[in-house]
Amino acid sequence: MKAFEILLGYGCNEKCSFCSQELSWRAAPGLPLGLVVEQLVLAAKEGFDGVCFTGGEPTLRADLATMVACARRSGYRYIRVQTNGLRLARPEYARELVEAGANFFRVSIHGHTPELHDGLVKVPGALEKAERALENLRGLGAGIGINFVLNRANYRSLPDFCAHFLDRGQSNFVIIYPLFEGDLVAHEAEMSVGMGEVAPYVRAAFEVFRARKAPLPRLLNFTPCALPELRERMLSWSARSALIVDERGVPVDLYMASHDDRAKPAACRGCALDASCLGFKRSYLERFPAGLAPVAEGGAEEGPFAVGAEEIARALQPVPAQAAGASLLVERMKIRLDPARRALTEDRSQWSVAPHA
Repeated sequence: MKAFEILLGYGCNEKCSFCSQELSWRAAPGLPLGLVVEQLVLAAKEGFDGVCFTGGEPTLRADLATMVACARRSGYRYIRVQTNGLRLARPEYARELVEAGANFFRVSIHGHTPELHDGLVKVPGALEKAERALENLRGLGAGIGINFVLNRANYRSLPDFCAHFLDRGQSNFVIIYPLFEGDLVAHEAEMSVGMGEVAPYVRAAFEVFRARKAPLPRLLNFTPCALPELRERMLSWSARSALIVDERGVPVDLYMASHDDRAKPAACRGCALDASCLGFKRSYLERFPAGLAPVAEGGAEEGPFAVGAEEIARALQPVPAQAAGASLLVERMKIRLDPARRALTEDRSQWSVAPHA
């Protein structure tokens, strides 16, 4: 599996205080349709068969259905849209994207009550619309997943959140620890929370899944020392956990993230997983320099992760620093896995294009 992620732009119709992007980036022009189509076709010729359209909020693009249709014509088997679900509350729009070829939607929802979710995303009625989007997509036969980003306002509600959506037929969840960058930096006082604080609530949420005999969720941006017994459910903590596949080897999701800003404190040298763990985000260590104990026992890395793939992900995105420029600086990042060395390498290239009108 070779998966291609396209960040179309930073525009969004929500204003989450825990967002890892800065609100000022929203002024950046989006990727031109011609560039997206060109890169979709090129990547397909190079053997890519999965693509994710993300942002910002990709459904704000009037030409998203055109891009999705191009991906289907180019031979992509897995076509995913990352979304907050607001526009997909309209049945006709949900149908337009599914009929164009989108077959998986990952919807970001951060609370099971309007007070929580609407308050966090600063859009009245957002939860109602997101839940209508789930119903619309389910009725169309599309695959659906839910993203939940932990923060100080919602982490205690995680078990109830999972029970709420499991009881409404959802079964694919990713629980995300926030990144200390973007707009979150400006709202740390009300949003910041350490991995050690959220860990008991994550464990309680997993018990909700087990009690219902439901598929266990994935965890993103965690290190194994926070929840060592759940490390087989964690993404991107080691060189072998960057791409999820199911038991048949079929891709079910993609998380594109840079691995070049990781660091390890001295305590990591006493961890049984030190040889395979990529470490902490530097921004996390700046805020929480201590508090997690090294893992005492290692063992084989577990979980249905991609092994032996030469190239596991690729991204195309506008660089936010160029928001005020006359032209758009675009970056492509390629991550390669070396299974023999159990290491990841990153290659980046940049070039300028005309801005999206």
